[in-house]
Amino acid sequence: MHAKFIAGLVLAGGLLHAAEPQPLNENFLSQLRIEASRSHPSVVAGKLRADAAALDIHSLRLWDDPMVGLGVMAAPRSMRADQGDLVIGVEQALPKPGMYEAKRRKAEALQRAEVATTRATLLAAGALAADDAIELALADESIHLQQTQVGWLAAMAENARQRAADPMGSGSDALRMETELAKESQMLGAARRNREALAQKLNLILGRPLDTAWPQLLLPATPPPVPIAQAEIARLAHLNPKVRALHEMANAASQEIRIAERERQPGLALGIDANVYSGGDYRSTTVGLKMNLPWFNERSYQASISAARKRQLAAATDIDTLRRELASDVLSSTTEAANAAAQARAYAGEIHDKAQQATKSIEAAWLSSKAPLTDLLDASRTLFAIRLEQRRFIAMQLAALEQLYTIVPNR
Repeated sequence: MHAKFIAGLVLAGGLLHAAEPQPLNENFLSQLRIEASRSHPSVVAGKLRADAAALDIHSLRLWDDPMVGLGVMAAPRSMRADQGDLVIGVEQALPKPGMYEAKRRKAEALQRAEVATTRATLLAAGALAADDAIELALADESIHLQQTQVGWLAAMAENARQRAADPMGSGSDALRMETELAKESQMLGAARRNREALAQKLNLILGRPLDTAWPQLLLPATPPPVPIAQAEIARLAHLNPKVRALHEMANAASQEIRIAERERQPGLALGIDANVYSGGDYRSTTVGLKMNLPWFNERSYQASISAARKRQLAAATDIDTLRRELASDVLSSTTEAANAAAQARAYAGEIHDKAQQATKSIEAAWLSSKAPLTDLLDASRTLFAIRLEQRRFIAMQLAALEQLYTIVPNR
């Protein structure tokens, strides 16, 4: 941004606005993505789930709560006085070796998965804002071209009126030009209303008031470079947040196997019972160790272990499936971006130059009454369509690259 642009900036809704046209560069789009990621409710919900997963880690306990018991003996007085009539007991289950560590690692993997999922949601929200900005910029480019077309038609209509004033001239060209001018003016009005709706849609994505004003946005004059598909596919496993989330879910599934295996182990509990006589005298203390016998439910434990292993295999298969799908999306996005860039360059070069030369030649011929009005109008429409298509191809390439960057983030 140059100094003149910075001097005209106005702060609104967390993003800098300007009265003069704003180029749709990476700086501007980056600000939009950041604003969308801060305000979009899906991102807020994702962050809350990640925070909850972090608290789940702290909720894990190595030691279970101790059990406290109180018993009363019903027996003759002499026996109660001799052995005690009150039994106070405390029992504490001992941790199974490796159980706490396995549960902690599972919770940590789930927390990392939530963070990665939130990252994917953040990228999607930013892409929505960027796509709407690209669409708004295309609408501004279209309006600019339509304004130029209306100005040209107005000038040609004036020429036609002057020619109709000549006793040797015909008034049909003037009427035709007036009709074309009225039709193009109506289309320009519709384009402006459509632009207003697009601006409101962008404000909605960003969480701004619907009437927040936007400057005129300018698409790049030339298409930006397109990344190489093979290189982007190679980066998928490390940079795509959905793949990373599935990797963490696979880690959590592997910890489920460890948890199931440790559930199968015998559990120990330490118990202490004290016998006290209600008259106030202490009688005795018993210390014991209890153990559950898991072998009676061996089939149940084996089923849990097998189920956990199958879930781990399924999670690993899901990763491979997602990577293939994303690789296909990368190929589609890069191909679409490359095709749009090639067509944008073609429409800005020889195709445009020849159409412009043809229009100027036919216009000069019409002014000297050597060409019919229909030829002039056809040439003008062709030139307008070429210019608009070139802008559309630029917008299509930017949209394809935005989709690519949500799959393989570079920011």
